[in-house]
Amino acid sequence: MYNTKDNIVALATTPGKSALNVVRCSGSGCLELYYHLTKLKKPPTPNMSCLKSVYNKDSIIDELMLTFFAAPKSFTGENVLELSSHGGLIIAKKLISTIESFGFRQAMPGEFSYRAFLNGKIDLIQAEAISTIVDSNKNLDVLYSINNLKGSLSSPIKKILQECENVLAYMEHEMDFNENEIAFTRLSEYKKNFNKLEKKASKIIYASFLAKENKGNITISLAGKTNAGKSSLFNKLIGYERSIVTEQEGTTRDTVEASLIIGGQDVSLIDTAGIRKTKNVIEKKGISRTYDAINRSDLVLFVDQEDPIKESKKYSKILKNKEILFIKSKDDTKTTKTKGIISTSSKKEGGTSLLFTELLTFIKKHGDSFSSKYMFLINSRQRASLVSFVEEIKRGSVALTKTKDLVIASSYLRGAHDNLASLLHGGDKNSTINKIFKGFCVGK
Repeated sequence: MYNTKDNIVALATTPGKSALNVVRCSGSGCLELYYHLTKLKKPPTPNMSCLKSVYNKDSIIDELMLTFFAAPKSFTGENVLELSSHGGLIIAKKLISTIESFGFRQAMPGEFSYRAFLNGKIDLIQAEAISTIVDSNKNLDVLYSINNLKGSLSSPIKKILQECENVLAYMEHEMDFNENEIAFTRLSEYKKNFNKLEKKASKIIYASFLAKENKGNITISLAGKTNAGKSSLFNKLIGYERSIVTEQEGTTRDTVEASLIIGGQDVSLIDTAGIRKTKNVIEKKGISRTYDAINRSDLVLFVDQEDPIKESKKYSKILKNKEILFIKSKDDTKTTKTKGIISTSSKKEGGTSLLFTELLTFIKKHGDSFSSKYMFLINSRQRASLVSFVEEIKRGSVALTKTKDLVIASSYLRGAHDNLASLLHGGDKNSTINKIFKGFCVGK
């Protein structure tokens, strides 16, 4: 895939106008490169940043922060040199061009992480976690991916693999002897071992959610009749004019959605078309989308300028089993909560402070419920391997019961083990490894 004997260099930050650039180098030649660039003879202190002038022959390129990481205590496991220079394209280009003149080549996408994988600094699960952290725009995915990077998913899988190896060792040992030579483990004990392995892997599956799903996102919709003040409240919550607000009824004829972060959680806030009977084809479609938005919402803000609880009873079928906050809108005299109704002002500053407090309470409750249910973030490749492991273990257990043959049962267990091990190491599936690392950005 890559020539790992080469010295490599890449711009690790986004090119263009910025405060700084980071140029990353990896390979055995990094220490010699340090001497060339700085014109110094004293070796750098590993893992310490220092301010140095960097040169191209006798011409200074920049005064920058330089950090040398000595192998194996670096991200890639090789010597690594990182240079934090002033931003802009000119200095970065000069730096990289100068470094290339000393025998370094441009790194391919994911090549730094690939070297880290080859040198045992990370496994494939951790590599995929890095990719998710870089690519994701969702707080929850990043949070769970950081846990994966720290080994939260790799650790239980390694334990399962170790248990598989222990059982296999016993089985293969017994296959080398006859009943007169050693005391054999009962088949019922092997059966229990198979069941334990199945349960442990299944537990990981049930405690996981798939990357790129929206399970962790919170969807909140504003609902109510036309001209109830939904759009004004929507605009106030997101902090800018997103929905059109007029005195005319039925201004919002479609759902309007905005993303925001409340209490550290990703929230999709949806303004909906007012609910009313109409013969207008466009309005009918808008109201149909209102129903869809309510159906997929975790929380509904039911808005009415008179009595939201009384008004909501007209739509009991739509709102059935939904968690609801009742909002009295256009109340410019007070911003309080009375008898389960939150009064809000669209004109007064801070008129939504109490509502935000209620939203924070709901979001914390939702987040606690989510984190208690899900321990891991996995992708489709990881899930497929776990499911395949469970299925293979089940087949081995059935074979053990039917045939009482350790050779057959152990072959299933070995297959399950190797398949699960590929989650961490890739096995013989080079195409899988190539696909994972080529999806990374250059410099990572």
